[in-house]
Amino acid sequence: MRNYKILDCTLRDGGYYTDWKFDSSLVRGLVKALDDNCVDIIELGYKSPIKGGPYRKCNDGFINSVIDFKVKAELAFMIDVKDYVVNKKVNKSLLLDIIKPSSTFTICRVAAKIDELPYIEEIVKILKELNYKVICNLMGTSLLKHEDFSLFTKTCSKLDLEAIYVADSYGALLPEDVRDIFSSHSISGIHTHDNMGLAFANCLEAINLGANYIDGTITGMGRGVGNVRTEQLLLNRGGINSKLLDI
Repeated sequence: MRNYKILDCTLRDGGYYTDWKFDSSLVRGLVKALDDNCVDIIELGYKSPIKGGPYRKCNDGFINSVIDFKVKAELAFMIDVKDYVVNKKVNKSLLLDIIKPSSTFTICRVAAKIDELPYIEEIVKILKELNYKVICNLMGTSLLKHEDFSLFTKTCSKLDLEAIYVADSYGALLPEDVRDIFSSHSISGIHTHDNMGLAFANCLEAINLGANYIDGTITGMGRGVGNVRTEQLLLNRGGINSKLLDI
C-alpha cells in the first residue's frame, strides 16, 4: 500500500464548468463518498472576491448548511494571490474581509505564479494568524526553469507550510520533467492536468520520488482537459469503496 495523502478538488477545479454552482444533494453525496473512502483533504472551492457561484465564495454558513454531518477529512479552500494584490501590494483589508477565522475549514491553499512569489510571505502570515494550515501551489510549472523552482522552495522554506506543491496547469509535463523537479527540489505535492494523457503517470512518478500530497478530482473533472482521477489515486493507494462509483 502506497502512503500519500489524497486531496480531492472536484468542486474547486470542476467549478470552472459550472460557475461554482452545484446541487446540494450532489455535494452531500460527493463529500460523504470521499470521506467514506478516506480521502484526506476535500477542497470545496475558492474564497474569492471574484463573482461566481457559492463554491467560488465558500461562505462558512452556506457550507455548514450543505454539509450538515460530521466529516473526518480536513476541509480546504483555495485563494489566488492575484485576487488579493492591488497596485503591487497585498490588499490586507480585502483579504481579511473575505477570509475569517473558521471552525469549518482547516486548510487554505495559496496559488501563485512565479512573479507573484514576493506576496506569498505576507499572505501566509495573515492566514496563519487566522489559524489556518497553509499549502502553497506554484502554477504553470511546465513554463519554468530550474532557478524558478529554487526560488519558490527557498521562499516557502521559511513559512512553516503543510505542503509545497507544483501545479502542471497546462498538462504539459512529462514524467522525466516530474522526476527532475522532485529529485532536485524540496517539493511535497503535485496537481496534474491530463492534456497529454499523462496526469496519472506524472503522479506515480512524483509518488515514487517522495511526494506525499496528490490532487485528484472525481472522473477527472477539472479545468481544460481535466485532472487525474481521484478514483485512480484511491485504487493505487490501496482500495476503493463501490459507493464512490455510484455518485
